[in-house]
Amino acid sequence: MKINPPKAIIDEKNPFGHALFGRKDFADSLNNLLLHVEESLVIFVNAPWGEGKTTFSEMWRAQLKQRNLETIYFDAYATDYFDDPFVSFSGEILELANKKLSDGKGLLERREFKETAVEVGKRLAGLAVKVGLRAASLGAVESAHVDELKEIATGVSEIGADVIEKKIENYGVEKDALKKFKESLEKLAAKVREEQKFPLTIIVDELDRCRPDFALGLLERIKHLFDVKGVAFVLLVNRSQIESYIQTVYGNADAEAYLLKFGNLFVDLPRQQSKFSFQYETGRKEYCNRLLSHYGLSSRVQDGHFLVTCAAIFANHFDLTLREIEKAFTVMSLYYGSLPNDQFANPVLVSLLSILKIKRPSLYQSLSKGNISRDVFFEKSSLNEIDLGSSDGFSLEWAKSMLDYCLIPDIEFKNLTDDARNKLLQMRNWVGMDRQKAIPALCWRLDRFSLLPQ
Repeated sequence: MKINPPKAIIDEKNPFGHALFGRKDFADSLNNLLLHVEESLVIFVNAPWGEGKTTFSEMWRAQLKQRNLETIYFDAYATDYFDDPFVSFSGEILELANKKLSDGKGLLERREFKETAVEVGKRLAGLAVKVGLRAASLGAVESAHVDELKEIATGVSEIGADVIEKKIENYGVEKDALKKFKESLEKLAAKVREEQKFPLTIIVDELDRCRPDFALGLLERIKHLFDVKGVAFVLLVNRSQIESYIQTVYGNADAEAYLLKFGNLFVDLPRQQSKFSFQYETGRKEYCNRLLSHYGLSSRVQDGHFLVTCAAIFANHFDLTLREIEKAFTVMSLYYGSLPNDQFANPVLVSLLSILKIKRPSLYQSLSKGNISRDVFFEKSSLNEIDLGSSDGFSLEWAKSMLDYCLIPDIEFKNLTDDARNKLLQMRNWVGMDRQKAIPALCWRLDRFSLLPQ
């Protein structure tokens, strides 16, 4: 028995062998796009937290490495204690160039890039923290913003007016330093592309876990300092979280419009099986099968296939992320692991309640307390809206009948026709106890053990 989720399995020979939702096809499309676009490119790949963005990036980078294509991976969260990502970006770019341009290739371009990066880095050092994002963009500070800098110099005593005044006096010099840096970066990127027939690509991950000011500062850096032909950024983000950062920093700003300034393209990481795929794709049900095996539930559940079928139905219906599915299976693993081996446990109710506990905790609590009616539950859960015509329709109909049996009020139960009542009474052996106590009792057991948040 296990209680921790599985680690991603990435086979170097077949990196996308365990991928879900046709993500290999998505990676291939991304590769083709990067290969054919020669301009500067910033792609936002959007997915909610827990939907496998980091795992996708690991598989994708392994695929590229298999083809002898080098990319830069930048964990933004791991570096958000730094004031400025410029040095990290520049260092990674130089390291990649040194790796790909060996034997003296591009030596002049590498040397020029290093010199201009050092010059820009010296001028940026410490300024971002003192005067804010826009003022720290060197030549990207437009002439119209010089007046704003003067106001900052007058109003911020802890910085010192002389520091800002000197900044204004050196405005032209700094603008020229930025221009030279971008020119050297473009030359270096061209050399890298010539060598590996693929652009200089920087993958930025975990941006939505950073401090809001650091996350937006990083976007500013990409836009103002690294936006040159031949350099591609792929940012793996939770878009709604980044937009909330914008509102945190800038108040009632139009977050969507602000974010559009920084990217060429927005694309969603596939989260569903495509209806138009010409090849087999794995999705939530296949992942539930993997988790059944990983958590060792196959040996503890009388009908593991039925548990997986029910879990997949509810996971799809409630739109669980992959991480949420893992958490639901952790709840099930703790529950089944605490039972005597010979005790029956209803897979329909166990899977549904475990998923509600993770995804819809308020609805779960109402069931736990036994203070929600059948009609209200079906309305809030929308379970009646699931299509019964699918291959899993029988399992779902069985689940709904069981819920109906447990939640229907006594007076309604007594007023049913004999046929309708007998149909519901068929669920009695599956529930195993007083029908109205079954769900609260099961919730009580599910709540007995809970993992601490990680």
